[in-house]
Amino acid sequence: MVKKSAKQRRQEIRADRLRKAQKASAGMQRSGLFPWEAAEARPPVGAIAADHQQLDHNNTYGPLPAFYVDLAFVCAGCGSDELWTAKQQKWWYEIAKGDINSTAKYCRQCRNLRRQQRNSARAEHIRGLIAKRGISKAAELLQKPEAEIEHYSNEAGGEV
Repeated sequence: MVKKSAKQRRQEIRADRLRKAQKASAGMQRSGLFPWEAAEARPPVGAIAADHQQLDHNNTYGPLPAFYVDLAFVCAGCGSDELWTAKQQKWWYEIAKGDINSTAKYCRQCRNLRRQQRNSARAEHIRGLIAKRGISKAAELLQKPEAEIEHYSNEAGGEV
């Protein structure tokens, strides 16, 4: 028996789950059934039951899911095959209160890259406001305390 590192084992498990999810997705597309459309059906192996009390924030005419299953998707940023696990779906819909009609679109790396780009653009915007209007006026426009805005002028090396 060959010993494997934890990272290799996690990659194997992830690839296996992705394969199973793709197989299940193909079966559901052929049958026209999604997990929430067959509430009385037995949940597949690895499915996590949905808590409808936690889904009350959704204003939908459609049925709520009875359970969550691993779903395969292709990342819109890099094109890699990814897996949105049932556990992640439960967190998104029930804890983070995400819209029940939303699905995963980007892999973790692409989400982090987009978040980083958005934060750097925000910081650049605030530094521009400080340079043009001063800290007090920038804080007033952004409706934030001056102390929160000051660190952006310090990031630029104190040149502003």
